[in-house]
Amino acid sequence: MKKLTDASTEEKILEAAKQVFMKYGLYGARMQDIADTAQINKALLHYYFRNKEKLFDKVFEGALSKFFEVMDVFSNESLPIKKRLFIYVDNIIDFYSEYPQMSMFIIKEIGNNPEIIRAKILAAKKNKTIRLVQVLEESIKKGEIKKLDAAMFMINLQSLCSFPFLASPMFTYSLKSNGKDWTKDFSTDKLKLAVKTFVENSITK
Repeated sequence: MKKLTDASTEEKILEAAKQVFMKYGLYGARMQDIADTAQINKALLHYYFRNKEKLFDKVFEGALSKFFEVMDVFSNESLPIKKRLFIYVDNIIDFYSEYPQMSMFIIKEIGNNPEIIRAKILAAKKNKTIRLVQVLEESIKKGEIKKLDAAMFMINLQSLCSFPFLASPMFTYSLKSNGKDWTKDFSTDKLKLAVKTFVENSITK
């Protein structure tokens, strides 16, 4: 096996761990699964990461940090609300392209390990606040957008962005039975456009 540099080996391990943890969760994943996915031996994996928990921390905290960075756009009051929403749509769909099962993973892990996951989420948030509902309600009061249920809008927005990734196996099967190819017909650009159309129709007076 070709010897890799330290940086490339660690990157390969983290990518493999991301795939395995998103599929099996913290307690369902095995170090051997991660080693096999990374195509390295288990001894080398343990050299870089002493145990599964340390590797999980690295992967999950990195994902959460990226997620809250995506949410930061709602605090940028220099941008109109529609612009902030459009930037968010672009960034969150890119995030789900990298972590397609993230929503389901968090739901499952909160059920299995609620205190651990909540603590990690709070640590990743630090001083950041997710202000989408508040920003929408302020924009409604100012007359910048039409009246809507801000909480339901947020739920619909998050669902439109994440569900195509979560349900891709179902869509692949369903479209195949109708002679279509999900992998060819689906693209993040199409999804971004569709979600932005929803946003436009929902908030424009």
